[in-house]
Amino acid sequence: MYPGSFCTKHTIMHKYLNFIFVLAVLSSCSDSKDNAADIFDTAPIITLVTSTSGAGDNGYNDGIITGVMNFYEKNDVRLSLVHPGSLDEARTVLQSWINNDNAERQLLILASSEYEQILRGDTLKLGGNKDILLFESDHVPNVSTFRIQRYGASFLAGCIASPHAEATIIGAHPNEPIITDAIKGFTDGYEKYNTAKVNIIYLADDYSGFAMPDSAYRLAGTLGNSFIYPLAGGSNNGIYKYSREEPFELMLVAGMDADCSAYSNRIPFSVIIRTDKIIGNYLNMWLSTQEMPHHIVYGLESGYIDILVSPLFNEMSYIWEDYYLNPDYWKDAYDSYKEEALKREKEYEVE
Repeated sequence: MYPGSFCTKHTIMHKYLNFIFVLAVLSSCSDSKDNAADIFDTAPIITLVTSTSGAGDNGYNDGIITGVMNFYEKNDVRLSLVHPGSLDEARTVLQSWINNDNAERQLLILASSEYEQILRGDTLKLGGNKDILLFESDHVPNVSTFRIQRYGASFLAGCIASPHAEATIIGAHPNEPIITDAIKGFTDGYEKYNTAKVNIIYLADDYSGFAMPDSAYRLAGTLGNSFIYPLAGGSNNGIYKYSREEPFELMLVAGMDADCSAYSNRIPFSVIIRTDKIIGNYLNMWLSTQEMPHHIVYGLESGYIDILVSPLFNEMSYIWEDYYLNPDYWKDAYDSYKEEALKREKEYEVE
C-alpha cells in the first residue's frame, strides 16, 4: 500500500476552504471506508501526487486540487492525495503504486515537472489497468503528458508592461523549462517596446526556489520602481505581501497563475492558468474513454492560459504613473497586443 487514504464520496463536504482543510477531510475519511457502499470497493482509483512544495500557493497547485476535488464530487471514484517531501519519497510512491495488485482501474497524477526525472530511464511496465499523467513535461514513454506554453502570455505581459521604466523577473531557479519559456516571452515583449533590459533574478538553484516567500519578500524590497514578473510558485506570495504592505511605492507586480488582484493594489493584471479545467478534462477523458492523449501543448490560443486585467486597479491604487492614468490603459494594451502575442507564440514553437 502507498501513502494516502481512500475516501468515500459521502464523507467529503461540498466546499473546500483551503488545502489544509482538504487534507484533514481526506485523512478522516479512512475510518469510514468500511461503511462505504459496495460500489466504492470496485470504483476506479485516482492518486494525486502534489509537487514537493505542496499546495497552498494560491495559484497553480491549488487549481489542481480544485479540479480534482470538483471531479471527485461528481463521479464514482476513489481518491488518494499524497504530498511527498522529496523526490526520494515520490520515487517510493511511484514504485509502490506500480507494484500494487489492485484490480481496479488506476490513474496516477504526477502534478509537477520535477517528477519527470523519476520516470526517465527504464521503460515503465504498467499493467493494463494503470495509467500515468505527468504535468508540464514533454514526451515520456508510456506516460500521458502535457505542457502549458507560457511564451505567448508572457510576451503579451511584457508588451503591456513595456511603458514601465524598469522590469524584473523573479524566477524560482534557472533550470526549469517552463520558466525559461516565460522569461523569453516576457523579455521579448518588454524589450521590443522599451530600450531597457529586463533584470532576471533567481531565488535558488533547485526546486526549493518555489517555496521561499520570505526570500522573495526581501528581494522585492530592493527593487524600487520596477515592474515585477514573478515566476516562483508559492514564493510569489512574498512579493505580493511586500507590494501590499508598501502601497505608496510605484512598483507593480503581475499576478501569476490565478486572479491575484485581491492580494495587492499594485497588481494591474494577472496571468491566469486554468489548471482546474485542464485536469478536469483529463479526468473526464480517462474515466469515459479509458485513454488519454500521449502529449498536448496548451498555449495562449487554447484559452487555458491568458491575461486577466484587474478591474479595480486604478480605483484601489494610491499612486500612479502617467502611462496608466487612464484606467482603460490595461485593457486597451491587452487588446492591442493580443494578436501579436498569438503570432509570436506560434513562431516560437517552431524555432
